[in-house]
Amino acid sequence: MRVFCTGLQVVLLLLSVAASGQVTASEIYYRWLDTRGNPVHSDRPPPAGTDYEVISTGSGFKRVVPANEGVVPKEVEPRVGNEFEKTETTTVTIDKTKNPALCERARQNLETLDSTARIRVRDDQGDMRFLNEEEIEAERSKALAAVKAYCE
Repeated sequence: MRVFCTGLQVVLLLLSVAASGQVTASEIYYRWLDTRGNPVHSDRPPPAGTDYEVISTGSGFKRVVPANEGVVPKEVEPRVGNEFEKTETTTVTIDKTKNPALCERARQNLETLDSTARIRVRDDQGDMRFLNEEEIEAERSKALAAVKAYCE
């Protein structure tokens, strides 16, 4: 019985060391836009010739790296030649790019919500249910905001 407890303690210790290594590895990452304009977050740098940022989640520092600079070291300590700027952690950037596919989808959603048809959705348990008038109004305001964002 004593051997089992000691073995269990060793296993727990090894798991905690492995988990702390994974947490440390995820504190610094690279962020860039791929060829289709989608944001990419990775622990590896982007392909050559791509503008990107090195982000530190622990300190809130980021470094913008132009495409012609190449790969920079994965460090977040500001120093000469490795300038980082403090990022605002509460700021969320919203992509307001006009997107024809999302515009069309938003218009279809608004048209459906404005019809007299009863609208069914899946709830948290996966069961189908009908939206009530308050929920339809809330969805209608979301659809109007989406039309404004993606179409106008």
